[in-house]
Amino acid sequence: MKRLSTLKSILLLAVFSMFVVSCDKEDDNPTDKMENDAMATIVETAQATDALSNLVAALGQADAGLVETLSSEGPFTVFAPTNDAFVALLDALGDDYNSLEDFDTQAEKDLLRDILLYHVITSKVLSTDLAEGDVPTAYADNSVQVIASGGTFVIGDASETDANITAVDIEASNGVVHLIDKVLLPQAAIDFVMSLGEEEEEEMESNIVELAKSVDDLSLLVDALIQADAGLVDVLSGDGPFTVFAPTNAAFAALLDVLGDDYNSLEDFDTDEEKALLAKVLTYHVVGAQALSTDLSDGQMIATVQGEDVTVSLEGGVFIGDATDTDAQVVTADVMASNGVVHVIDKVLLPQEVLDLLAPATPNIVGLAQSVDDLSLLVDALIQADAGLVDVLSGDGPFTVFAPTNAAFAALLETLGDNYNSLEDFDTDEEKEILATILTYHVVAGAAVESGDLTDHQMITTVQGEDVTVSLDGGVFIIDKTHTGAQVVTADVIASNGIVHVIDRVLLPQEALDALGH
Repeated sequence: MKRLSTLKSILLLAVFSMFVVSCDKEDDNPTDKMENDAMATIVETAQATDALSNLVAALGQADAGLVETLSSEGPFTVFAPTNDAFVALLDALGDDYNSLEDFDTQAEKDLLRDILLYHVITSKVLSTDLAEGDVPTAYADNSVQVIASGGTFVIGDASETDANITAVDIEASNGVVHLIDKVLLPQAAIDFVMSLGEEEEEEMESNIVELAKSVDDLSLLVDALIQADAGLVDVLSGDGPFTVFAPTNAAFAALLDVLGDDYNSLEDFDTDEEKALLAKVLTYHVVGAQALSTDLSDGQMIATVQGEDVTVSLEGGVFIGDATDTDAQVVTADVMASNGVVHVIDKVLLPQEVLDLLAPATPNIVGLAQSVDDLSLLVDALIQADAGLVDVLSGDGPFTVFAPTNAAFAALLETLGDNYNSLEDFDTDEEKEILATILTYHVVAGAAVESGDLTDHQMITTVQGEDVTVSLDGGVFIIDKTHTGAQVVTADVIASNGIVHVIDRVLLPQEALDALGH
């Protein structure tokens, strides 16, 4: 955005007075006039000098008749800034002024005209005529200051930096040119440059929330701050300072994809628990201090408002590590706000606290068995026994369960004969009691025993009361009262209240063998 004040029209009178002076001069020496006519004018001299091409461009861009004026009879003295001097001026003005063509509004052209007139003296002053002191210019009532410095002269303007005269006494038909290494600035131009700085400060007055609202690719971050309903909009609109790692819209979309069908948009975080979860995610992106990208170091640990740290990696870019195995890359760094700084990242950061909350709950032993197709007959047996075993094995535990597969139960039924075609044939109270006896013979209470803790020939007492024996000869086997080993085909399946080892045979205690007549 460009902003400048309208300059006084009195400056035009200065140009007019230059014409009056030139027209009123008498031609006392016709010979001198003939010699002057053979020489190049100041404008032609500048046009023929490579180092003054920007000056020539500026005279044209000002669109104020300065080319015609400095091609007239004169005499004039011009302190002519070199190309490098104009480049330095444009750099000082900032991104809105990349070339002289960016002085394109009438107000800017007027400003450029005034700067150029500030380099013109309406008389011929050779280097031998220079004397320390103020010299009036063609710009209104302004003067430049000639300053003696180490046997040479420099030219002072309204700024704090003087211009060095790098070449003197370049004669023209209508005056003389001295090259200088800086564009001279009158006070009005200084005020303009200061106004640009003030404008930048005004642009920085947007706080972090306002900044995010102004960036299309951060719209989902703004939606998340609002949806969390935790006052985060107010916090990040406050004094700060804050550093915010701001995930893009694509980063939030990727998170929703990972969360599954229950989270199609941020609006699906609609319960109090889900809003609290979203707030934890968002505060994990906020640091209670300002940290520019240049302040970050490789391996640095940064504490977030959520309470956990993120880790900085500078290998191949700037990356922010969370509690997952995938880092977020900083795609845009150091976006300044009035209350801190924003670094845009390509992934939503997740703290361990949130990962724990998002992780599916580990089922208890009954729930685990219900989730495994090959243990469906075990579940049916627990229910058919009608002895409260479902409730027991859903309790706190810990338990160790040797869980027979469906094929193991089918083999048992085949062994029992035609009277037992399915588990539903255990239908009398006595038969249900036998089934409960068999099932409790597969349960160890008070411990979750992993396969690595089992030892050869170990005797383990079951809930039913009788022992089973461990054999580690050629695998892990559990031996019952038939003296036949059931092999552990899947070990160490963790449940919330214990551990399950899947076996390929139904274990039978002596009590059940006696009851079944075997």
